[in-house]
Amino acid sequence: MAEHGVESLAGVVTFRLCGQTFGLAVGDVREVVPVAWLDRPPRMPGIVQGVLNLAGTAIPVLRLDRLLGLEDGRYGIDASILVMRDSGDARPLGLLVEHVDGVRAAEAFSPLGMPEAQSFNGCVVDQLAADGGMAYLLSWRNVLLAEERARLADFQACAQERLAALADDPPRDGSA
Repeated sequence: MAEHGVESLAGVVTFRLCGQTFGLAVGDVREVVPVAWLDRPPRMPGIVQGVLNLAGTAIPVLRLDRLLGLEDGRYGIDASILVMRDSGDARPLGLLVEHVDGVRAAEAFSPLGMPEAQSFNGCVVDQLAADGGMAYLLSWRNVLLAEERARLADFQACAQERLAALADDPPRDGSA
């Protein structure tokens, strides 16, 4: 197994996307936010669904289905945003998923292995079996290419500036 062998994980956040189950190391996920209103500024990258204002922080929400080359996901009322922990970036990013199943202990899974050349950039590090089902374990560090991270950081800085400008604008109705 590559970077995140299931034995080294404290737990796995499992979620569904395009009829498949995926998992991320619980240590990579900062929080789970129910699907929310997303701002859609102009010139948004195609992999970005929108920008979430989370306590004054602009968080680009990425389309994980598109990043993984899957068919377009179907996002209903039970969709969620996984706010990811910073991984060397100064700013967090969100991942739009169809449904979060929950967090399970790593011991609940049996690793099946995954050939390194089987996934783009090594973003799928293992296949995990549990309760008659299977989940693909993703490496958050490998989901995005370095160039994608850099471009998203620039986009996020612009979105944060817009959000800050809104907070600094005086009221237009004459009140103070």
